[in-house]
Amino acid sequence: MGRIQHMILWAVLVVCCVAERQYFLQSNSSTWEQARLHCQVCYKEMVSLTPDNIQQLVQNLTSSYWIGLRKTMNNGSFPWSHWSNGNPLTFQNWYPGRPILSMPKKPVNNVFNYYYYSIRPNDCGCCCTNNSNPTSVPPATTVTSSYHGTDYGNATDDLFTENVNMTASSTMTPTVTTKVTRMTPAVTTNVTKMTSVMTLGSTFFPGVTGGINGTNMTSGTNGTNETETDVYIEEPCIAMLSFGLWVDKICSEFLPSICYEDRFYGNATMTNKTLHSATLSWTRGPGNISGYRVEVKSTDYNLTLNHTNLNQTFDLSNLTAGTQYRVQVFPIKCGRDLNPQNVSFYTKPGVIQILNVTKVSETNISLSWFAPEGNHDLYNIQVRGEPDLKVTTRTESALVKGLIPGGFYTFEVNAEVEDKSIEGDRLNISSYTKPGKVSNLKSSALTKDSVHFQWEQPTGNTSGYKVYAWREENKTFEILRKNLTDTNLRVMNQSSGAKIWLSVVALVPDGSVEGEPSTAMGLTTPGEVTDLQLSVTADTINVTWTPPQGNYETFSVQLNLTSTMEVKKENTTASQLLFTNLNAGVKYTVTVTTLNVYLMSDPKNISKFTLPLPPQSAKIDSFNKSHVTLSWKAPMKSQGVQILYLVKCHAEFWNNTQTSETYATNYTFHKLNAGTNYTFEVKVKAGTMESEPVGTSQTTNATVRVQTMTMACSSSEPSFCENSGTRTKVLENLTRHFRMWFSKMENNISVNTVFWELEWREA
Repeated sequence: MGRIQHMILWAVLVVCCVAERQYFLQSNSSTWEQARLHCQVCYKEMVSLTPDNIQQLVQNLTSSYWIGLRKTMNNGSFPWSHWSNGNPLTFQNWYPGRPILSMPKKPVNNVFNYYYYSIRPNDCGCCCTNNSNPTSVPPATTVTSSYHGTDYGNATDDLFTENVNMTASSTMTPTVTTKVTRMTPAVTTNVTKMTSVMTLGSTFFPGVTGGINGTNMTSGTNGTNETETDVYIEEPCIAMLSFGLWVDKICSEFLPSICYEDRFYGNATMTNKTLHSATLSWTRGPGNISGYRVEVKSTDYNLTLNHTNLNQTFDLSNLTAGTQYRVQVFPIKCGRDLNPQNVSFYTKPGVIQILNVTKVSETNISLSWFAPEGNHDLYNIQVRGEPDLKVTTRTESALVKGLIPGGFYTFEVNAEVEDKSIEGDRLNISSYTKPGKVSNLKSSALTKDSVHFQWEQPTGNTSGYKVYAWREENKTFEILRKNLTDTNLRVMNQSSGAKIWLSVVALVPDGSVEGEPSTAMGLTTPGEVTDLQLSVTADTINVTWTPPQGNYETFSVQLNLTSTMEVKKENTTASQLLFTNLNAGVKYTVTVTTLNVYLMSDPKNISKFTLPLPPQSAKIDSFNKSHVTLSWKAPMKSQGVQILYLVKCHAEFWNNTQTSETYATNYTFHKLNAGTNYTFEVKVKAGTMESEPVGTSQTTNATVRVQTMTMACSSSEPSFCENSGTRTKVLENLTRHFRMWFSKMENNISVNTVFWELEWREA
C-alpha cells in the first residue's frame, strides 16, 4: 500500500484509570484483515464502539469504514461476542434488518435493493415483523436483468440472465419489467440472496432503529453513494456507515478503516549530570517502535538526533556548565511521532574562584569571590558554626548576618542553578567574628590604696582579655594582664584619692581580631551617706539623707524608674533633693553617692512607689452567659509606664466575689452565673497601696427557664375572680414579692440582681 493518509480523532475519558484514547481514520481502502493488521502494527487495534465514542466518530465520517467486529473472532469464538481487542460486545447499533443471520428458505417474488426472490404463502424469511402468514399472494413478476452474477448458493445463474420470466403461480398474470445495472464484485465469495424488509420498525438485534442526527435509514446513505446489498454472508465483517449504523460485509471488500491507540505517556530522566555531559534515558514506546527522535535545546544549543538504537539511553556531551536544557524524546511508529517524553535539567555549575573575607564585625562577615566558568543563576553560602546558616545571593559578594561575636565560622560557597536541582562543588574559607565588648566594667570594694575592677563577659565567645591601666595624672599606659581569663582585677598600691582608669579588650584564640575596648574609672572611696529616706506623693519624691563622716564635696543623687530603667540624675551639696513630674503608682529607686573631688563612695539606694491614682472610665466590652470582659484606661499620670491593677467582680445575689491582678488594661471574668447582675471594680495597686476604685456593672445573658405557677381564685362575691382589677392586684403583689428577692436599689433605681420576668396567662 502507498503512504497511509489518516485523520486523528481523540477523546479524553474522564474516568479513573482509563487512558486517553485517540482514533485514527485510515483513508486507504483495504480488506478487513489487512486493515486490522495495519491497526495492530501502527496503532493498537481496530476501533471498538461504545455509545460515547460512536457519536464522536460519526461526525467525521464521509463513507463506510471497517470497524473491529466480525461474526466469528479468534477462530471459533461465540458469534458476535467480542470486539477485535477482546472487549465483550455490550453495545450494538445495527442497520435495520442487519445482520442477515441465515440463508433464505425459498425463492421470493419481490424486488428490493436490486436482488429478487419468490415469495409464497407461509414464507417469511428472517425479517417478518409478526408471526402471521401473508394474507395475499403477490402477482407474478417478470424481470429483465443485465446482471451477470456469481454462484450464490441455492440461487441459480438462470435467475440472473437477461430477459428471464419468473412466474410464481399460474394465476399470477401481471408482469413487471425492470433493468438491473450490471455489477462485478471485487472478490468472489459464497453468498445467498435474501429478502430484507427495510422498515423503521424494530430489528432482529437490539440497537438504534432510527438514523443518527436525523439520517433517513431507508435510503442507506448519508449524502454519499453508500449502497448495501441484502445478501447472506457466511463469515461477514462489520463496517460502520457514514451515519453510524452497522452493516455486515464481505471481509475481502476494500474499505477505509478506523484504528485506535491509547495516548502514550512515557517518562524521560537524566542521570550522571556533570559540568559538560549527562545521560538521557526514557520509556520504551508501545508496539512496533522503529526508533526515536531526540531533541535537546537551550538558549545557545540545539541538537536533533534520530536514534535508531532501541536501547532507551543516550549520552549528551559538549554541554555548558550551569545551563538549563529542555529534552524531548519522540517515539516513532509507522513514520509518525507519538506523544513526546519531556524532561528539563541543568548541568552542574562550575566552582567559584578566589574566595576572600573582606570585612569582619561582631555579628557580620563580608565575603567576595569570582564567578565560575559557564553559567549559573545564584550562589549558595553554607555557614558552618553556631548557628548554622544558609544564604543565597545573585552577586559575587555577600554579607552574612546574624553571627555570634567571637564565633568561629567556615563558609562554603558554591554556584547553583535557578531550580536548585544541582549545585557546583564548594569552595570554603574560615574566620572569627569580632569579639563583643565587655559590659558592666566598674570598680568595687574600693579602699584608700586599691581599686577592684570587675566586668561581665561579652555576648558570644571570647578566649580571654587584654587589660590596660593608667593613672589620670600621668596617663601612662601599662599592660597589666594579657589573655586574662577572669572577669575581675584588683589594682593595688595606689594613693588616696587617686583616679585609676582600666580598659578591657576581649580576644579570640588566634588573635586575628580584637573586641572594642571597654573603659572605666576607679577611685578610692569616701564614706557612704546614712539614714536615706523617701517621702512620696503621686508625682513627687523628696529624698533626704545624713552625710557621712569625713571629707566630701557633693552628693550625686540618681533616680531610676525600675520598670523602664529611666534615669534622672542630679548633684547637690545639700542633704536632700526633690524630684517632680513623676509617674503615679510606679516604683522608683533612688541612689545617693558621696563625691570628693574625683572620688566616689559606694552607692546607697532605696526604692519606693509613688502614690497610685484611680484608673479612668471602666466599661464593659463584651459579655455572654458565663463571662464578662472589662476594660479601662490608665490614670493620666501613669501613661506610658507599667502599673499593676487590682480587679474585682461581685455578685450580690450569689454573695460571690472574684479578685485578680493584671498589668493589662482589660480583664475577662470567666465561670460567671447566667442572668446575674455583677458589679466590677478596678484599682491601681502600688506595693501595699491601692488607689480609689472605678466601677461599673453588667448582667450576664440569661438562660431562660420557665416556671409555671397555677393560681385558683374562689370568692363568694359574684364575678370577683373575673374582675380585671383583681387580676392586676394579684400580679402587682407577685411582682413586689419577687422583686424583694431578685432586685436591689441603686441610685433610687431598682436593679435586678438576677434575670427574672413575671408573665400572667389565663388558663
